[in-house]
Amino acid sequence: MTHVFFTYLTDEGNDSFFAEAKHRFSTEFVNKFSKYKRWQDAKSTILGRLLLAYGLQNLYQVDINNLKMSFSKDKKPFLENSSIQFNISHSNDVIVCAITSVGDIGVDVEKISDINIQDFKEQFSRSEYEAIISSSNVLEQFYRFWTQKEAIVKANGSGLHIPLNSFEIKDKYTFISDQQYYLNEINLDLDYKCHIATQNLIREEDLVVIGLKAQSLTDFGYVSNLKSFR
Repeated sequence: MTHVFFTYLTDEGNDSFFAEAKHRFSTEFVNKFSKYKRWQDAKSTILGRLLLAYGLQNLYQVDINNLKMSFSKDKKPFLENSSIQFNISHSNDVIVCAITSVGDIGVDVEKISDINIQDFKEQFSRSEYEAIISSSNVLEQFYRFWTQKEAIVKANGSGLHIPLNSFEIKDKYTFISDQQYYLNEINLDLDYKCHIATQNLIREEDLVVIGLKAQSLTDFGYVSNLKSFR
């Protein structure tokens, strides 16, 4: 199965939220989110880890007290000695965490906002760019392609080493080297675009999207030992 968990950012109870996060999480993770200048970025980072912890414990029967999390050479986090893969993304007020037991996964979410499409022309193939500018909704089509490409790069795990214009998306799939990646659009909110990219084709019946209230995640964090999360 593949699950996509999401929540919305709020500024309610920030003082107690951050104080509890500093108590519950590992020193390494506390140092990470404490570097952010904006509370929105820090809180989104914490909520992303809470979505992951909630999903692992409640739907994948993972003992979050004893899991071991490491990072690849390209700084992609992963669980040691586990086939479960995950990825986290956030944009503006939405935080998303995708978890699967069937191969690598990447997720990207972006709020649809006014931009100059021309500034990003070089990031797309000719056919992709033509599909964007000829669309009846140019912005929506731009963010559709953008989140697809970002999700693919994140699934691959090589980060900035893969230029977005080095691969082309056709019919919701693409290849990077010899590896094929499949895409699923995740409908969370009309103001956002979100896609997951996976190594294996995910059927709609095997994909579950779950929305959680930020307060429910906060309550979950209050009673959970999260020291293993980095």
